[in-house]
Amino acid sequence: MTSRRLPATHVFLAKQMRDLSRTLAATIPRVKERADDEAIHDMRVALRRLRVVLKLSRSIFGRFHVEAIRATFTRVHRASGALRDEEVLEETLSGLGVEAPELAAWIALRKKREDALRTIVEKRLRAGDLKRPLHALGALLSLPVAPKRRRPLAEFAASSVERAQKGVELLRDTPAENVEALHLLRIAYKRLRYTTEIFHDALPIDVAALAEPSARFQKRLGTIHDLDVARVVMDRARTLPPWVKANILDAIAKQRQEAVELYLRDQAR
Repeated sequence: MTSRRLPATHVFLAKQMRDLSRTLAATIPRVKERADDEAIHDMRVALRRLRVVLKLSRSIFGRFHVEAIRATFTRVHRASGALRDEEVLEETLSGLGVEAPELAAWIALRKKREDALRTIVEKRLRAGDLKRPLHALGALLSLPVAPKRRRPLAEFAASSVERAQKGVELLRDTPAENVEALHLLRIAYKRLRYTTEIFHDALPIDVAALAEPSARFQKRLGTIHDLDVARVVMDRARTLPPWVKANILDAIAKQRQEAVELYLRDQAR
């Protein structure tokens, strides 16, 4: 923890949300105009971080109003998530090393779904689905916080990280075969990572250091999750020849096993 005087929790969280709001707002024209390949990714990162800070802020700024704003952000995040899943699916399948013209043709056809999902996200943004909650959040942050809701930042940060750690501990021993629970563990690591990053300057050095391994485990589990999603999609594919599907599923299983071994090796350190 730094030796400088820390701001009150409501002041710190308000600044975090204002900064993230500006970052998020800057991605809107980039996504609408398809300005660059990272626009959707950057928008989703800003949305995720903002949703985490909003969730942490419920006891400070009021659960009802915070959740109303957060729910609107969540709807856009889910819509963009479907698009991001399609982009990741293509990357995952293309990286399997399966050389088959039938697979290349299937991926090309799947592009139509990606384009349709991108259009949905763009329509939401043009309709103001992000501008409205950003405006509402700005209005909420302009209001005074009741004295009884004001808390010392170091205490609030420590309790927030402790809750995030418990979420990880509950799922840490999940077997690699439990796809659903492993996905929840990835989300728990993501929450722990973001929480420690958000409160970095208000945490003891050893607690703040949790951000790095949390990010590493999140990435390892993310790779496994992407392969699990690809496996489900392939299982449901009806237009691919059986032998092509079998080769793809075998390649997915092999890469997943390698990804699981890397994750377990890291976990055993």
